[in-house]
Amino acid sequence: MIRTVLYAVYFGVLVLVSQLVALLPYYLMKFLGMRSGSRAFIRIASRVMGRLVIDGTGAKVSVVGRENLPAKVTRLCFVANHQGIFDIPLVVGYIPVLMGFIAKVELKKIPFLNFWLWAIGSVLLNRKSPRSAIMAIKDGVERIRRGQTLCIFPEGTRSRSNRMGLFKTGSLKLAFRSDAVIVPLTIKNCYRVFEERGRIRTADVTLYIHPPVETEGLDEQEQKELAESIRATIAGPLAAE
Repeated sequence: MIRTVLYAVYFGVLVLVSQLVALLPYYLMKFLGMRSGSRAFIRIASRVMGRLVIDGTGAKVSVVGRENLPAKVTRLCFVANHQGIFDIPLVVGYIPVLMGFIAKVELKKIPFLNFWLWAIGSVLLNRKSPRSAIMAIKDGVERIRRGQTLCIFPEGTRSRSNRMGLFKTGSLKLAFRSDAVIVPLTIKNCYRVFEERGRIRTADVTLYIHPPVETEGLDEQEQKELAESIRATIAGPLAAE
């Protein structure tokens, strides 16, 4: 419990400092029309922030499959399992790609975090509203087509374990409709950082980056088969205990 309290203080200070050294410069550059410069800046700043958030917990992170990250792909979508609250900083901190997330709209009510999510290009949706989900997919498709990378969690909610929850294949419409290249990710043991005991503790976390998959030109049946294949790929390392 003492570790959790100390981490809460550490995280609070980290977030406040980041507003001055990261978010303020980013939004200022954006306001001044320095689009490419602001994106380059927030890519580096968010990666540093993500690592600091994870490193503060004492977690030891291993990344497997770095060579699978595609180069020079303009339409890119990461698809990952969802174990806990530290999944987003893990992915942001350890994958050298600026990406936004499809996240629940409730996160926009959290001070400071909301500005980070907007800065990295996230799409917020109201899971209780079918219209919101449709609009979020449409917005996400347009963003990917413009060259912005997004990451989605098809389970929709935290599994809090190494067992995947229901894989909602409908969420992959975002990638299919934008003809994006999908990079499957497996997050393993991240739930042990907090969800397993309800307090911060050290853990050995592994992030698997799987080979990219093309989606362009697939018919409906091929999309269904690919969705199942991606689910199996992500689940694979979780079964190897």
